[in-house]
Amino acid sequence: MEAVIFDMDGVIVDTEPGFYIVANQFLERYGKSITKEYFEQFFGGASEYMWKTTTQMLGLDVPVEECLKGTHEIREQRIREEGYEPIEGTLDLIRELHSQGIPLAVASSSSKQEIERVMDYFEITHCFQALVSGKDCEHPKPAPDVFLKTARKLCIKPEQCLVIEDSNNGVTAAKSAGMGVIGFRNLEVANQKLRPADHVVTSMKDITLELCRSF
Repeated sequence: MEAVIFDMDGVIVDTEPGFYIVANQFLERYGKSITKEYFEQFFGGASEYMWKTTTQMLGLDVPVEECLKGTHEIREQRIREEGYEPIEGTLDLIRELHSQGIPLAVASSSSKQEIERVMDYFEITHCFQALVSGKDCEHPKPAPDVFLKTARKLCIKPEQCLVIEDSNNGVTAAKSAGMGVIGFRNLEVANQKLRPADHVVTSMKDITLELCRSF
């Protein structure tokens, strides 16, 4: 293990429940809703794909661009009112790995602007050598593009990178890139199987420097 790559949503910042709430707040305008179980299949993936699939499933004649714009406005309001909530244990892990001189990166399906904003909010931007958005890649997770791009930015071979992910889509993408994967199963948020992660934890506090170095 030469570098550690973090997913952001659900690993660094506790945003997954908020995404589900925001999606249903938007759908209320049209008298529609989705279940948590349905929404969980899109964790870690691209919002564009989620809305394309969901509008078709609901028979909703609303352009994907309008769904993205509407949910963005609702979410921005929530962030202004509530701020960001970190996943317990992750910020300490990031700071410890950084203090040991281990190259770190973020590979997220969120936009580059959102990634930078979260890093600035938690004052950890200086800990990372690369911040990579899946929106800047040809194929989103579960394709490996964002992780392969991150490895190139770090100038480290994919097989020497360790990824920390909380979604089935993210784990699949990282393994397809040839990387080691620790899966974080947040039991309060989603029932993600996280196959084929190399190791699974139910608390970010269980991911230690020693565990990372064991890969």
